[in-house]
Amino acid sequence: MRIGIIGGSFNPIHIAHLIIADRFADQMSLDMCFFVPVSLSPFKTYDSRLASSVDRLSMVRLATIQHPRFQVSDIEITRGGVSYTIDTVRWFKELHPDAEISLLIGSDQAVEFVRWREWENICRLAQLCIVRRPFLLTPEMEERMMETLTVDEKPPIWIGAPLLEISSTDIRNRVRAQKSINYLTVKAVRDHIEDKGLYT
Repeated sequence: MRIGIIGGSFNPIHIAHLIIADRFADQMSLDMCFFVPVSLSPFKTYDSRLASSVDRLSMVRLATIQHPRFQVSDIEITRGGVSYTIDTVRWFKELHPDAEISLLIGSDQAVEFVRWREWENICRLAQLCIVRRPFLLTPEMEERMMETLTVDEKPPIWIGAPLLEISSTDIRNRVRAQKSINYLTVKAVRDHIEDKGLYT
């Protein structure tokens, strides 16, 4: 079995997340691709205007329900506290000991990946995959990053996906400004945001 993991705040989940995940599932021939909403990120601060973990989880489920290979895991939210990817990868390994696990991160995260807890063990337990984001990296920077993140002679794999300048921050800002978020996320998520009065 081949399992993919995509972690994130998903505050809210949007079209770029879904397109990237679809390409990830195809390129890595995944049987299942798990979206794992974070409880608390060690690298982000939260404020009261952001959606709760319950709403974030609901929106991810609404956005992914129609894709046959997309699954949602609430392991980090259930665990609570600060979420560390190494704990989540180990949990998936224990649950699926014979599975090949791939972890997808963005190129912006890859630059800071050596700051992640036990990053080398993450690379040993899972195949690290990187997708380019609208974040400028020169070919030289990418080459150095690949060298740095190659562990036990296992380099990261680049996932091909369109560069879409869509962000959760922009969606939240547009909601606060009472502007349309049509086409930035799926209708079920847009309806959830409106029904719950999120980000206002």
